[in-house]
Amino acid sequence: MAALLVCLEHLRAFLFVPFAQIKSPNVLERGFYFVTGLGHQAVMIFFVLSGFLVGGSVISAHQMGKWSWTSYALRRLTRLWLVLIPALLLTLLWDTLGQRQSPTGYHGEFHAIYNSGPTINAPTDLQPLTFLGNTFFLQTISVNCFGTNGPLWSLANEFWYYLLFPLLLGSLVRGAKSETLKTIMLKRAVYLGLLVTMLILLPWGILMGGLVWLMGAAVVMLIRQEQARKWATHPVWLITSALLALGLLAASRFGKLGPFDDLLLGAGCALLVAALAVRPAGPGIYARLSADASEYSYTLYLVHFPVLAFLFYTVFKGQQLSPGIYSAFWFALMLTSLLIYAAAIYWCFERNTDRFRKWLEDAWKSRGSKS
Repeated sequence: MAALLVCLEHLRAFLFVPFAQIKSPNVLERGFYFVTGLGHQAVMIFFVLSGFLVGGSVISAHQMGKWSWTSYALRRLTRLWLVLIPALLLTLLWDTLGQRQSPTGYHGEFHAIYNSGPTINAPTDLQPLTFLGNTFFLQTISVNCFGTNGPLWSLANEFWYYLLFPLLLGSLVRGAKSETLKTIMLKRAVYLGLLVTMLILLPWGILMGGLVWLMGAAVVMLIRQEQARKWATHPVWLITSALLALGLLAASRFGKLGPFDDLLLGAGCALLVAALAVRPAGPGIYARLSADASEYSYTLYLVHFPVLAFLFYTVFKGQQLSPGIYSAFWFALMLTSLLIYAAAIYWCFERNTDRFRKWLEDAWKSRGSKS
């Protein structure tokens, strides 16, 4: 749902005129623009969920004494790269084709109309160094996001959170029983040194988002406490946290939470995640559909924007529609086509993540046994 919200915001920003240009908007139009304006808030939900799932796996590995940097790096990088590299190549394809047909949008002239995509001061960047920098998650740090694929900014955040959290945890844990005190202290010092160095070098925006990510990881520790888990299973917690999260979502959407809106929204979503995590998955068709849809949400997030930019820069060329039956038809058609497009790319790449990872693990073990 969060990935879908991001796509809805981008599609609506391209296809429909801004809300301020609608005279006397009705309730449906107000609701539509509200829901399709939650893209940034959806990314904060990503961060909470990522902290809960990825951070939780790091915590569990440490607690079971099975932590391994090699295994962790293999799992995270195969998960990220198997979709990211094809997404970057597709971005190169769509942007190259689009620039040949209609370079205006790629130079930023349509940004004032769409309020999205390249700007005049930051036109589409398809340089090889930018491609390489995005491959190693340096976008927004030392290079631009590649091409028109602006949503890649959050992937850089995610990667550095994946690295920062194990360093933080490694500097705090006791260490294995077989290790000497000298070894434990040395490892802690190395982890702490690397952690502090990264905290100094990384941009402030990434670090602030990291606090939201940490809230998701904190939920794992919270619900493992017997008393807290008992509270979280109570219906009052579920209802209260759901209402709080929705209220904060609305307040954030209207800019009512001030400079700490991301942190407040993250805290509200984390409380809701705690209430949901202690409950079994619901049976029936909803559980099946939601599980299947979540499988390709990462692909959807990474591949949707360049194809939208291509369509609107080369075909619509700055022309937008007012809300109505005609525009609603085009919105539904484009959204359906986008979901099918993302599903096809998922079928080629993301669905094979576990298989590819297993192949790499077997190859690594085979190499180790031969040596």
